[in-house]
Amino acid sequence: MIDFTAVSRELRSIFSRRREILTFLGSTFAALGLFLQNVLHGDLPPSLKALEVHTFAAYSVMLLVPSLILALRLAKLNAGITINGILFSRLMQSQDFAPKGTMPARAPGPNVFGVSFQMFLLADLLAGFAATLLGLSLGRDMLQAILLGTAVVLAWVLLYLYFHYRAASFALRKSATDTCTAFTREQWETHQSGSLEDANHDMINILALVGLFVFSSFEGLSGLGKVTTSTELSPEDVRDHAPTAYAGLMALTCVMGLIAYLRLRLAAGYRSLELDPTDRPFRPLRLTDSLLGYMLLAFLFALSVHMLLIPRLSERLVLMIDVICFGVAVLAEQISLVIAGLRK
Repeated sequence: MIDFTAVSRELRSIFSRRREILTFLGSTFAALGLFLQNVLHGDLPPSLKALEVHTFAAYSVMLLVPSLILALRLAKLNAGITINGILFSRLMQSQDFAPKGTMPARAPGPNVFGVSFQMFLLADLLAGFAATLLGLSLGRDMLQAILLGTAVVLAWVLLYLYFHYRAASFALRKSATDTCTAFTREQWETHQSGSLEDANHDMINILALVGLFVFSSFEGLSGLGKVTTSTELSPEDVRDHAPTAYAGLMALTCVMGLIAYLRLRLAAGYRSLELDPTDRPFRPLRLTDSLLGYMLLAFLFALSVHMLLIPRLSERLVLMIDVICFGVAVLAEQISLVIAGLRK
């Protein structure tokens, strides 16, 4: 038996848990960044001085293990979303007061531009970054360390795909054999209103996550010039290569945040239309709360690109690229709204 109340409650519970996991991921990255800076500056108490000999090995392990576990949890949550999303589609086929949508005939592939995959990929790439750093701290050359990080990322992507397709197959079998309980329009509207609220909360959560990554990276960058501790990696290598690693991570996080935020913005618009067909949520050039949040993400992206390019290009050229990056990001959001409005 497929029950509307149970499916609706489970979907909202999964979205809430995903927000908590992303908050924990950002907090872990920020806290470990502070730990790394204190070790590099020689600020640890005498009883912990032994950590300075294995600074980057300790940091990479403390970042690698939580990132792998959180990425796996995000993959499992995506499986839950897949199951309940297909069951919800089956429920919608049994009613006649709202758009029925479409029921997939076979297991759908993962949405690589969806929020679940983007946030999983962020945690997975963070684990890959930590694995690469671990390889370097253990004396491996750059190629071997990169291969180690790549292997970690690919292994977890394969697990994500396995969980996804297994969940989709189970949900399709259940949809084909189980009957649906009746539900009312009021129950459906309550679910849609809750989904709209979840989308808005998720947008704020994505903005907070990206901000935490970016400003934590800035804090780390600001202390690289004061590195005094002798570690597995020479202070010269840390000062020369860490800024690029931090800036690249910042830019990558911003790109994923922009994609996830835009997907949530469109989802919120569709939920609004389903609740009120006279609404116009996709009108461009409107200074809405969601647009302001997206513009803040676009600014952080431009800032990250600036930090990535400023050691290599002239300041004037980098400033021009910053403006272009910000403008392209905002323009992409506006074009997406126009396209969504034409398709509604």
